[in-house]
Amino acid sequence: MATASRSSAPERAQASPTAALVAVAAVGLGLSLYATVFAGVVPTADHEIAEPTLSRVHDAVAPAGVASPARLESAVDAGPDGWTVRVDLRAGSQHWTAGDAPTPNVETQSSGRRVPVRIAPGRVESGWLRVVVHR
Repeated sequence: MATASRSSAPERAQASPTAALVAVAAVGLGLSLYATVFAGVVPTADHEIAEPTLSRVHDAVAPAGVASPARLESAVDAGPDGWTVRVDLRAGSQHWTAGDAPTPNVETQSSGRRVPVRIAPGRVESGWLRVVVHR
């Protein structure tokens, strides 16, 4: 009875490196296609637009945690595609706005949060940041 050495046994189950790379690429491509199709099929809920927009606007208006009225204009661009954003910032008796006001009979959503507002250099008051998203 003859025995083959382990290193020279051609019948051992091994894949060539090229076949393994092709298999991994095929699995990756399949997962990418699945994720793309799945993301396109899942309906987006419009009720979730105001809160994420408020978060992005807050990041633009108050990058260090204190809102600045001078940054309102740059925050208007934080809205999702196809929607227009109006940003309101209030502190005490002062009020600042940026963006177009929604007209009657349009779909609107709004959200707000309390923020500290820099009124003057060295002076910060409690305020309210509100976004109205409309199209």
